[in-house]
Amino acid sequence: MQRMEGQESSTHAALAEIDSLMWRQPDSALTLLLPYFDTCCKDAKFCISTATAYNRHYANLLLAELLYKNYYPQTNRSELLQAVNYFDSLYLCKDVARNVSTITFLNARAHYINGVGHYENDSAVPGCKEYMKALEVMEEYFKEKELIRHKTQFMALTYTRLAMLYSDLYLHEQAIYFAQKSLALNKKMNVPNWYFARMSCEIGIQYDIMEQLDSADYYYKSAALMLKDTNSLLYRDISARQTMLLYKKRGLQENTLTRLHYLIEQSDSETEHLSRCLTKGGIFYQEKQLDSARLYLNKVYNNTKNTASKKQAAEWLLDICKIQGKDDDVFEYADFLAPFANKEENQSEIKSQLTELYNLYRQTDLSRQHQKMVRENKAISLAIIGGLIVGLLVYVFLFHYNRMRKQLLEKQIEEEQLSHDMKQKALSGRLKQSNQKLKDTLKRIENQEAEHKTINNNVSYDTFDERYETFRQSQICLEVFGKVDHLYADNRNIPKTNSDITEYKTFALSILQIAQLTKTVEAYFPNLYSALKSQYAALDRKEWLHCCLYLLQLDKMSICVLIQEPYYTCRRYTLKLEEAFGCQQELATFLVEQANVC
Repeated sequence: MQRMEGQESSTHAALAEIDSLMWRQPDSALTLLLPYFDTCCKDAKFCISTATAYNRHYANLLLAELLYKNYYPQTNRSELLQAVNYFDSLYLCKDVARNVSTITFLNARAHYINGVGHYENDSAVPGCKEYMKALEVMEEYFKEKELIRHKTQFMALTYTRLAMLYSDLYLHEQAIYFAQKSLALNKKMNVPNWYFARMSCEIGIQYDIMEQLDSADYYYKSAALMLKDTNSLLYRDISARQTMLLYKKRGLQENTLTRLHYLIEQSDSETEHLSRCLTKGGIFYQEKQLDSARLYLNKVYNNTKNTASKKQAAEWLLDICKIQGKDDDVFEYADFLAPFANKEENQSEIKSQLTELYNLYRQTDLSRQHQKMVRENKAISLAIIGGLIVGLLVYVFLFHYNRMRKQLLEKQIEEEQLSHDMKQKALSGRLKQSNQKLKDTLKRIENQEAEHKTINNNVSYDTFDERYETFRQSQICLEVFGKVDHLYADNRNIPKTNSDITEYKTFALSILQIAQLTKTVEAYFPNLYSALKSQYAALDRKEWLHCCLYLLQLDKMSICVLIQEPYYTCRRYTLKLEEAFGCQQELATFLVEQANVC
């Protein structure tokens, strides 16, 4: 297509004003638009018959939208189809004078309102294609942040139409998907709470029919909570569905029929009254109370103008009459239901086509999301590469800068090296002193061991309790108890299982104290280690230290602090030892008994 002339691409100001008014007051907008189609009207600011192609097609698109919004049939189908083709050509043409965003939005609206015309003529599949084409145009061009105001409202409206279309044909999964998309978009706008309630109720209905009762219950409750007016028809509809859902989940409760009877009395129209009667008759039918069911269902069948309600009543009445042997009535209901069977057979292919369209749309949507993710990842990768380049430049700069400083720092480094050497010598001297202290400590341990052997050989005990008490009163045991007492002296600072044990390092046992403790245990109970080793051959020195501390009847947390191990590490050691020894009681009790036996 050649580049459009300026007059072809400009929107007449009057049409722009009507378009803006349409989203708020469609009745007033229609009143303002109609005179432009009257060639004899002198009040019109311009005549459609002499307008530019762009404005003529734009006006016909507005007319179709306003007829729909004011509940009139679409009377300008041929002109609308021309507008669809025209805006398609503009959308596909990359060299246009107009704002591409405006053209894209008008193209999507043209496909949407064309879909409305198809659906009004009972052409569900072409209507669905047009709705999805509208979504495709919007989603391919506009980013999520650009979907504001009328664009968001339009997208939500399109999703709603698709939800209703699939719901009418009992394609529940698809209806739920589009209803949830509509609900999500409407949350971005300042729409009335009743709309959220209506869409939530619709989703609940789909889950209800699919027997996913918990999901249905969630959406029914959400819908009810959004409504402040508990006397509205929508609230009563939700209440009736919740009552029926409760019956499905728990069976007939005492207040179920009472609640339905109350809703029947609250009905403010014949349609609502018959809807409640159908619900109550359905419960009586399920409960095999056939006479009561027939009473309510006959009322619905004979009086309702809703085809779906009459069909449901006829199906239940047909079963009741078969059970009760009322053959004359059976033929009446069967004759009524016969056309529906044929209609359902005819709809099977339509449902198949609509399901295929849905699957194709979902596949395209997922592909679009994948491409979006790829673009985002590419942008992130470019940002990272840019960051690396900047980092490399900074590195090169710093490298040259450091080379310049190197000579200035060499002297300082030499001085620091000299100082370091002197400190190392001092540390070496202290290390030698530490080694000498360690040797002295080991010597004292050996002396204590000799003393323990002397004590063990020369002192005899009448009972094990005396030996055990003397052991607990030994110097090293008293030091251990002192640390534990000091640890728990301050109730505000008592360690817990998730505490950082290193914060209690001041309460830990020194290497010397650990050595003294194990030697003291071996001195007072010389056969204990070998007895435990015979039961658990893999017993190592660390596990033996745990045994020595448990022999003092200490708890796990105290042991954790004394040897500076996390609580769960200590607990793992304890469980391992209990399993290895086959303990039937706590490890501490088991060790005392073993010391007594040995």
